[in-house]
Amino acid sequence: WDLGRIRSKGYTDNVVDLMVGRLKRLSDSSQGRVKQLACLGIAAEFATLTLVHGLSEEEIHAAFWEAVRMELIVRQDGGYAFVHDRVQEAAYGLIPEGERPAIHLRIGRVLADQTPSEKLETHIFEIVNQLNRGLRLVTSPEEQERVSRLNLIAGERAKASTAYASALAYFSAGRILLPDDAWEQRYTLLVSSNWI
Repeated sequence: WDLGRIRSKGYTDNVVDLMVGRLKRLSDSSQGRVKQLACLGIAAEFATLTLVHGLSEEEIHAAFWEAVRMELIVRQDGGYAFVHDRVQEAAYGLIPEGERPAIHLRIGRVLADQTPSEKLETHIFEIVNQLNRGLRLVTSPEEQERVSRLNLIAGERAKASTAYASALAYFSAGRILLPDDAWEQRYTLLVSSNWI
């Protein structure tokens, strides 16, 4: 076998092309749902999908039926998942790069708004990771402070788990959102955080 020639054929790329072709054969509605699933990652729970899509669980099953039938995603006990990470990558790749931050920000806002305060810490990484992908679109001072506080919670949780690189990323993202006069306006937030 000539491994060099085999690798040069680019079969991995061909698989992605094949998946993109199959994804493009989905109806516009199904394709939109699958793209949003791709924004959530390789898999998502029913509860998350119902929030993000604004549908009931039965409507979620109907919305994903076509993609399941085409064997692009599978139904699991608690939600839906892509059959392979390359399928998820292909679905995510169908979203124009310039549109991705707005989609992630919308998902993050929905998750942040709909997550009860007692479950916030449990879902903080899921929420903040979505919000941070749309960070540059957060312009109102109120939302900037809210996202900053959520990043603080995520950073403290990551730090407590000794995930220091992740903690630093969350702290940095949250600090960027604070105004230049944060020492005067948001002193308590700065002092209570690890941003100083």
